[in-house]
Amino acid sequence: MHSRSYKHTCTSSDCVKVLYTCGVSQAYRRSENLQVNATAADFDRVIGGTPVQSQGKYPWMAWMGKAPNMFNCGGSLINDRYVLTASHCVASDPSATYYVTLGDLDLSTSTESQSIQIPATAIMNPDYNNPTFVNNDVALLKLETPVDFDAYPNIRPICLSSSAVPNPGEPVTVAGWGITTEGGGSISMALMETTVNVISSETCQTWFGSAINDNFICAQETGKNICQGDSGGPLMYQTQAGYYLNVGINSFVITGCYTQYGGAFTKTANYVDNFISQNAQDAQWCSPP
Repeated sequence: MHSRSYKHTCTSSDCVKVLYTCGVSQAYRRSENLQVNATAADFDRVIGGTPVQSQGKYPWMAWMGKAPNMFNCGGSLINDRYVLTASHCVASDPSATYYVTLGDLDLSTSTESQSIQIPATAIMNPDYNNPTFVNNDVALLKLETPVDFDAYPNIRPICLSSSAVPNPGEPVTVAGWGITTEGGGSISMALMETTVNVISSETCQTWFGSAINDNFICAQETGKNICQGDSGGPLMYQTQAGYYLNVGINSFVITGCYTQYGGAFTKTANYVDNFISQNAQDAQWCSPP
């Protein structure tokens, strides 16, 4: 896979020198706990996954909801001010205030010393659901206050690229808080991860038909899948240099999340130079290491 990393270019004299890197996995400890208002019906998670043990392994992972400590979807921090998620996560109430939690693995224990929850407003792609159902399934959550990377060294953004698209057969990682078994079932509050392989658009179209176009990338692995509640989370590709790129946004699966089928992800590269960069000009971006 050939790629070039995306970094916002400052054009103002007010620009701040970038001191941090994106896409770097870290390891930090958790501390205090907070109860989260949630029920089994509110959550879904990765099928065939394992719990993420290190709080800083994916320091860009975010979860969000329409009320403090309520969960609706996942997302990923892409700079100091914006979280990338799916439009279908906010489409039912795009003008609502959303609450984004960063630096937290477990939905039942948050607001510790290394996690924060910040109010945010949604920016939907204006072409969502156009011309086909769930097309352009990408949105931004603008945080009310920027993340202070000095105060929260365990929170960092994931890198973006306007040209990075993994080839069929390449491994990618998904993470989320979604349903655990095919057809539904119990949930775990823990962030789960698993590795799947990119599949061809032709194979993906045999499952999803005309819903799959060039704005999607699909991935699948026997016994593994994404499911409802994983929506908005990142499809992560680790480069040869070791850092992670967000190459996809968790969008949809076959009802029941059966693992003989794959999952469809919005292709992040298609939106970096237009929707994302145009709407995140007031952010401080980080460079790849």
